Amino acid sequence: MGQELLADYPQGVWLIELAPVADPALGLREESGRSLVTTLLDYLRGRKTLLLLDNCEHVIAACAQLVELLLRACPDLTILASSREQLGIAGETAFRVPSLSIPELHQSRSLETLAHYEAVQLFVDRARLALPEFAVTSKNANALAQICQRLDGIPLAIELAAARVNVLGIEQIAARLGNAFRLLTGGSRTALPRQQTLRALMDWSYNLLSDAERALLRRLSVFAGGWTLEAAEAIGADEDVAGLIQPDDVLDLLTQLVNKSLVSAEGA
Repeated sequence: MGQELLADYPQGVWLIELAPVADPALGLREESGRSLVTTLLDYLRGRKTLLLLDNCEHVIAACAQLVELLLRACPDLTILASSREQLGIAGETAFRVPSLSIPELHQSRSLETLAHYEAVQLFVDRARLALPEFAVTSKNANALAQICQRLDGIPLAIELAAARVNVLGIEQIAARLGNAFRLLTGGSRTALPRQQTLRALMDWSYNLLSDAERALLRRLSVFAGGWTLEAAEAIGADEDVAGLIQPDDVLDLLTQLVNKSLVSAEGA
């Protein structure tokens, strides 16, 4: 995408990968005799430039402070940040990136129909990397649709499932998704550890939450198919190892889980 925008940003399009960064300082280094911020401002000021910040969620506060400072000082600068929660700064516009499109539960599953869904397209593409002769047939189409539905169109989960086609048939993969954490392993050795298994990805997201947010998320896991705010307040307010959660606290905590993409809210 960045290459496609070079004509609009003649001074450059820069991608900053934050996923490997563990230090809130973002892994940047100061030059001798001058601060890092000064160096950045001197370079970016007056340049029509696009910065792509990828995976901000684990250093969200540091990203927010830096982005706000840069945008205030550099009017020609545009920043596009990917994160599980918003930076929360003035002028920010949020664009939700939904899961991949998946076949509906009781929809006709012809080969032509399946080919239009993003989750199916990704599965087929990754499956052919593991097994070049892989093909969607009338025999395995129904199981493929079930896999995409069970995995909710989550790209990493789809990729990990597709990687199993070199040892399992599609029907076998679908049947084993009851224990998805054991099945969906074996990601790229060069990927970050949290991107190599589905469990690691879930643990990463969970560990970024506060103690109270974790407690509420655990309690909400008793629901199947969603819940109302009133139901969440009834089950969420209780004493836990994280401490006492008052009924009035549930709405704020639930809002934080929505903001961090752990819970999705549906309109009435």
